[in-house]
Amino acid sequence: MSEHAQDGSIVTDHSRPKGEYKMMLLLFIICVALFVDSLKSEGIFQGHAAGPGSIPQLVGGILILMIIGLGIQFATKGYKEGTFADLMHHLFDREVVILLVTLTIYGFIVETIHFLPATFLFLVATMYLLDPKKLLLKIAVSAGTLAVLYLIFSTLFRVVLP
Repeated sequence: MSEHAQDGSIVTDHSRPKGEYKMMLLLFIICVALFVDSLKSEGIFQGHAAGPGSIPQLVGGILILMIIGLGIQFATKGYKEGTFADLMHHLFDREVVILLVTLTIYGFIVETIHFLPATFLFLVATMYLLDPKKLLLKIAVSAGTLAVLYLIFSTLFRVVLP
């Protein structure tokens, strides 16, 4: 998060939301599990550069290294960990809850009213609930996004939209 000082320079805020170590630990466990699973397929670690496991092994290894790097960076900058409640508050703030609720509703209605109207309503509603300004612009952006998706998938790739 950065702000501009009076002289125009950027001031960086190094405070982190409480619960980052807990979140990094969860991501680390998930990435290690995925990496170990990717080792079951032939890939880089089995000496096959073009094997089916090569990309998953490479991505999994890089993700693990990035999480370790973030942990080291936080430790050297003196990050203070918060409680589990701090993590839950950070993960489930207003915007996250809005996205989860609208995404859940979208999942229930997409089969009933089909892809285009459901996606249009999802995009407009989500953008409006997150920032209730410029509704017409949100409608135009949603319609434009859907038009591009329709042209790409239905016309170019000839994929039937749900």
